[in-house]
Amino acid sequence: VRLETIDASDLTGGEPGFALRQTLGGATNMDGFNSSTTLAIQPTENFEVLANYSWREQHNQEDGHDRVIENSEFELPSYLVKARYSAGDHSVTASYTNTETTERDKPYDSFGTTGGSFGNVDRDTTSETIALKYNYNPLTNDLINLDVIYSYANQEIDQTCIVGSGPFGCFATVDADHQYETSKLTVKNSAFIEAGVLTHDIRAGLEYILKERLDASSAPGGEDNRYAFFVVDNIEFGGGWSFTPALRFETSEVEGVLDDGSNASYDNDALMGGASLRYEFDNGIALFGSYAYTESLPILDDLENETYMTQPEIGETVEIGGSYDRIGVFGRDDSLSIKANFYRTDLEDNTSYSGVDSVELSGLELEGSYARRDGTYVDVNANIIDGEQTNTTGTKSDWRNLTADSMRVTLGKRFSPLADLSTEFVAAADDEINDRPGYVTVNLRATITPQEGVLEGTSFRFGIENALDMNYMPALATRTAAGRNIKFTVSKSF
Repeated sequence: VRLETIDASDLTGGEPGFALRQTLGGATNMDGFNSSTTLAIQPTENFEVLANYSWREQHNQEDGHDRVIENSEFELPSYLVKARYSAGDHSVTASYTNTETTERDKPYDSFGTTGGSFGNVDRDTTSETIALKYNYNPLTNDLINLDVIYSYANQEIDQTCIVGSGPFGCFATVDADHQYETSKLTVKNSAFIEAGVLTHDIRAGLEYILKERLDASSAPGGEDNRYAFFVVDNIEFGGGWSFTPALRFETSEVEGVLDDGSNASYDNDALMGGASLRYEFDNGIALFGSYAYTESLPILDDLENETYMTQPEIGETVEIGGSYDRIGVFGRDDSLSIKANFYRTDLEDNTSYSGVDSVELSGLELEGSYARRDGTYVDVNANIIDGEQTNTTGTKSDWRNLTADSMRVTLGKRFSPLADLSTEFVAAADDEINDRPGYVTVNLRATITPQEGVLEGTSFRFGIENALDMNYMPALATRTAAGRNIKFTVSKSF
């Protein structure tokens, strides 16, 4: 998932001038505060500058039994500067971001590949990113929408082991801090082609990635050079059919200095791809399916292990599902959307797992939304998942990194554009693997947006998280969750 920031013109309306958006918020558990200031300046129609400064802080929170959750406090500043210049079909965008994030009581292995062997950590990450983007998109030529993007990122990660969270206790590997520097150059083009009854939306490109890491305990430093070519074609053809094949070829060269002082270098490559097929009936029902094959090429972490450095991890995923989207189901103007997706993922040759040869995951995702003309709405999301691991000895057992089966139900009503009130129920099933009971929490939310008068352009948001002050511990966590937390936010655009 890639998130892109807004441009200054999104706030100024594309007209020369300036705009300011200010957001302030607070929370009662414990003394939470946040602020976001965004300034947009557009001196001319062709040039615009956006700047943002954000601040979030809170003290150690309390759980549902009023007990302090240790090391849950944080202070997180972040800022962004972004400029864009356009001339006809050409545009150039430059940006700089500096962000700090805090993760509390999270697995040391953030990818879940080691079955919890290393326990949990408190992780603080500081990231700096510089990006430069050139775009050429002539309105008279559907074959060209060219992007050339260069970025440089410097990421520093400070980790502190949580005592008692892992079977082997705390040691240097888990307490180690890391620094990554990543340079990336991407050249890609989107082309729209009509050929009889077929239409093609083709995206193709080249990519170069250089990742450098400093030495850390059990994390050797070195360089990871990667080249890749990718192409995705979204094909639409008559009768409601759509077909999307995708292909990616990637090469890597990993090199560094081993613990004994010698140099090591390994070359690998992989051809990956997949395809999805979808058919939509005239009555709003659609059926779809997809298959994906991926290879995760060896990384710097395994530089000391020659076997691992020549064995990519392989993953295969199959998805089958259906959806229904219709207006006027039970009434003239109501709307109903339902989607169900069954998936199965097989992971093999996993060099990252500790004593695990393969993992099989399967699950069912459910989504539903119903809305009436009077503003009443219901949203439902559920995830049911199962997993099995096969150890290197051939023994099968439950995959210990499974999240609990969960469901979210939101009941709400919009009273014109002025007010939106909703209640959210979050339910999680028993975590049988870790012998942990399930729970149900309730969240309340209200949004008030005046449409006229002196408060026009102001938005008030009020919420109560864990309104019943439930005391519970989420799956995979080792600390209880935060208790009741009352939040209030006000934002204003000038």
